[in-house]
Amino acid sequence: MLRKLPIVGVFGQGTPLSDERAQLARGAGKLVATMGAHLLTGGGYGVMAAAAEEFVAVADRPGLAIGIVPRAPNGAMDQANRDPKGRPYPNPFIEIAVMTPLLARVEDWRNSPGRNHVNVFTADVIIALPGGTGTRNELDMAATYRNESACPRNERRTILLGPIEEFTAEHRAFFPHAETLKDAEQHLRAVLRKRNLPLQPELQS
Repeated sequence: MLRKLPIVGVFGQGTPLSDERAQLARGAGKLVATMGAHLLTGGGYGVMAAAAEEFVAVADRPGLAIGIVPRAPNGAMDQANRDPKGRPYPNPFIEIAVMTPLLARVEDWRNSPGRNHVNVFTADVIIALPGGTGTRNELDMAATYRNESACPRNERRTILLGPIEEFTAEHRAFFPHAETLKDAEQHLRAVLRKRNLPLQPELQS
């Protein structure tokens, strides 16, 4: 039986998180699970691990935690990346690890492929928390591909979540911003409905 679930990307910093940021990332992971979607991250730590940990903790979720794993920057094509603490990708909460020969980021990303292309191209919709160079690269890609600039701002598939001042001026101008997880959910559901992708019923608060 064919069963197509939406894929929701959660992007954000891969470095250690403050308690507040970890709570937000976990909330995003739980949201994806209760919506009935697959979770997609870069398979690393920080926001990626926090979101995946909370996602897999949801009982009876239909979706799976997917991690798109880059290769080590200075390693062989089949050598997976490690975080600054030496921990290997994927993090322990990833259920499907897609191992790639791609670097996480490439300078000339408009002409050279990288792991972040897979993240951005695969996700049906995206929740972006504040992050560093890698997250900004993913947001640049999200703004460039899939004909996003032709969509009205409030119908774009990427939603910013978290302190608005931590995103670049360009990203704040291009993407809608959610003040709360509930606001993010409303946006994602509206975008996914337009694409006729199935979702779990919305939980009543």
